[in-house]
Amino acid sequence: MINYIIPSFILIIVLIALIEKKNVYMLFIDGVKEGVKTVYNIFPYIFAITIISGLLNDTNILKGINIFGLSADVIPLIIMKPLSGGASTALVVDYFSKYGPDSFIGLFSSIIMASTETTLYVISIMSSKIKIKDMRLPIICGLIGDITAIVIAIIITKIIV
Repeated sequence: MINYIIPSFILIIVLIALIEKKNVYMLFIDGVKEGVKTVYNIFPYIFAITIISGLLNDTNILKGINIFGLSADVIPLIIMKPLSGGASTALVVDYFSKYGPDSFIGLFSSIIMASTETTLYVISIMSSKIKIKDMRLPIICGLIGDITAIVIAIIITKIIV
C-alpha cells in the first residue's frame, strides 16, 4: 500500500492539471528552474556550515568543553540544527554509531532533532520567496524557540538518563 502513495499523489496532480487544461510539463520545468535558483543561492552557505561542523567534530577542538552538563560532542549538532537538517541528521547518525541511541547523547540528539527547526534555512527560503527585507524579528523568535527546545531537551534527558 505504501509503495503506491507517491505515484498516486503524482497521478492526482497530473489529472487535476489536465482537467484545468494546464501544461503539466511546462509547470514542472518552471518549478525545477525555480528550485535550481534556490539551491544556487543557498548552497554556498550550507556547504560552508557543513565544512565548519565537520572541522569542529573531527579536530576535537571542543573536547573538554562542558556546558550545562553537555559534552562537547553535541555542540556541533546545536550549531548545525538551525542551519541544515541534512547535516544535523548526519551528525545524529554518527552519534548513534559512536554512543548508541539509548545513551545521553543519543537521547539528547533525538530530542533536538524532533523539537527544533532549521530556523535560519527556513527563514532564508521564506525571505527569498516573499521578498521581506527585515528578517530580524523572525530570526530572533525562531532562535529563541530553538534555545528553549535545547534547554528543555537538557532537562528531559537528565531526568530520563
